[in-house]
Amino acid sequence: MFALYRHVPEPGVGGWIDYGYPEILGLIGYTYLAVCLLYLPVRRWVWAPVVGFVLMMGLNVGMAARWVVLPAGFDYWVWPWNNGAMAGIVFGGMVTAGIFLGEHRWQRLEQKLGLAVGFAAVTLAAGWMAIPLGISKNRATPTWSLVSVGVAVLVFAALYWICDVKKRTRWAFFARSAGGNTLTTYLLPDVWGYGMGALGITYLEYHWNAGWAGVVRCLVFTGLILGISSVLTRWRVRLRL
Repeated sequence: MFALYRHVPEPGVGGWIDYGYPEILGLIGYTYLAVCLLYLPVRRWVWAPVVGFVLMMGLNVGMAARWVVLPAGFDYWVWPWNNGAMAGIVFGGMVTAGIFLGEHRWQRLEQKLGLAVGFAAVTLAAGWMAIPLGISKNRATPTWSLVSVGVAVLVFAALYWICDVKKRTRWAFFARSAGGNTLTTYLLPDVWGYGMGALGITYLEYHWNAGWAGVVRCLVFTGLILGISSVLTRWRVRLRL
């Protein structure tokens, strides 16, 4: 496949595979590699995920503020940590997992929830303080990273209490396919987008794309994708890596 592959970045110019940007699945792979390189040597230390989170978020802030500048040519295969944002988010997940599932002295439910809420509060406060550095997913700014972690921790804590403690899971039936057939669900919006493009349907590119109308559109579209995913899952259509 490598020998056959060609792409045309500009009219009349052909090229091989570009390793400069590995796209989303490649970014996930590089991020897990980067985190493992830091975590595995010190995995027996209970505070290792916290330290990793602080270090990666510190790198993220430093690069966003231009205090830290990487040399030119530092691609992902040379420096898989990039600006620290995605590795920091993964470490944030590891901190959360450690709070709820790890072996430490705070094992009572109220202690775990307190630690989670405290971690989320500190993270959200840090994200608010970093607003002057910008808020951008595409640039993976500190505020985007920290707020993403903080909100995810609060949602996880709520789900842990509802689903694991109270054993109330029937309400989540609509999202079951997204959890059990994740890659298929993830790629369905791309299939939708390319399908609309092939049919020449451009209405949604210029309508219902901002404000509350955009929010409603996102909710409706999400429900549609989950519905299609549920049907495909029942038909045993699955995509796997």
